[in-house]
Amino acid sequence: MKLVFHGAAREVGRSCIEIQTQGDRYLLDCGIKFTTEGFSYPENVFDVVKLDGVLLSHAHLDHSGGLPLFEHYDMVCPIFCTHQTLALTKILLKDSYKIAHIKRLHPAYGKTDLKEVEGSTTRVEFDKWYSHRKLTFRFLNAGHIPGSAAILFEAEGKRILYTGDFNTRTTRLMKPADFAKDLAELGPVDCLITECTYGNRQLPSRAEIEPRFLEAVKRVIANGGSVLIPVFAVGRAQEILIMLAKEQWDCPIYYDGMAKEVTRNVLTNQSTYVINKDELHRMFFSKVKFISSEQHREEVARERPAIFVTTSGMMQGGPAIGYLKELWHDPKNAVFLTGYQVHGTNGRHLVDDGYVFIDGWKTPVKCEVQKFDFSGHADIEDIKRMVWAVHPKKVIFQHGEEESVVNMVEWTKRETPFEPYGPSIGDEIDLGDEKESKNIASLSK
Repeated sequence: MKLVFHGAAREVGRSCIEIQTQGDRYLLDCGIKFTTEGFSYPENVFDVVKLDGVLLSHAHLDHSGGLPLFEHYDMVCPIFCTHQTLALTKILLKDSYKIAHIKRLHPAYGKTDLKEVEGSTTRVEFDKWYSHRKLTFRFLNAGHIPGSAAILFEAEGKRILYTGDFNTRTTRLMKPADFAKDLAELGPVDCLITECTYGNRQLPSRAEIEPRFLEAVKRVIANGGSVLIPVFAVGRAQEILIMLAKEQWDCPIYYDGMAKEVTRNVLTNQSTYVINKDELHRMFFSKVKFISSEQHREEVARERPAIFVTTSGMMQGGPAIGYLKELWHDPKNAVFLTGYQVHGTNGRHLVDDGYVFIDGWKTPVKCEVQKFDFSGHADIEDIKRMVWAVHPKKVIFQHGEEESVVNMVEWTKRETPFEPYGPSIGDEIDLGDEKESKNIASLSK
């Protein structure tokens, strides 16, 4: 069995790993990566029409966003994912297509290809074995967002666990992943493929960060300012609403962007491993105010004080920039980022450099800016504990920037008996032959 890395190798974004086994070819995820020019796709995936299956871990676009392009190039194989992942992927892909046209990025696929993705999808349940051609697989709770799964698969007598994006901490929205418990029942793993988004840093505990976040929001509101909270539509938006439910607010809370449709979907559809739905339901249907039009958005953006919870989480699209136009110049206002910011995005520029691009203009932001690490990912210590718990013969670190991958590979070499790999894009790992992996120098650096 051979693994080929087409994306998310020493980078965050465009997750896509090809499995080659006994003449069959499968993909683990098929995402896009957000860039300053728009987005990029997985590299060098040849003969898409000959793919035999896609195993989709979750709905976020860095894992699902490439599917319509592959459908456009005649991918005809089934796409396996959970019920909730399919529902959310449909929403995210439709919105991504709309934004691409608004920004005149001209995606190389059409609306028909979006429908083809849905038509090609086979929904699976958590914690059940499935077989397709040469592959047997099982979807396990990943604890990341609604519907998110780690994928345990078997072929050629090898058992591999692909974590996708995972979280072993309980959040306000999700039950945590527990791979040790899963594998105690299912047996040992030969190879672990894990994300390492935070493979070079430790995140604060939720018990520490939530009160600090709420106090910061209350302080800005008490001083007569407004707070912009950019959120990822899936996961983070719902968590922020649940957190805000803990306090009484003397100002309106506006809920905008794609987060509205996603939250309604989470509340009204099957949501295995989702928690606190009652609090989310109360906030969504009784407490927040929805934006009905562009004109309505422009009007409320001038209100002081107010709280604006809106997409996108990295400020690359959605209404977030529209609100920032009315907030950036006044130090009384604040922007509180709530998750990971990829290099080259507006959110990353704001955190690192103090500016954003508004209508193409580089704009130094004068209002308060803070980043709160409400991550749906594991941090360095979580990853280490998970690797020890899984106890694989080989461990492959991906979905992390260069420094994170290198850090985790070096730790594995130094402190564990496991064989580590840190592949780059284009690298191959042959799990059937200990001596035949290509580009082995880069794999183990």
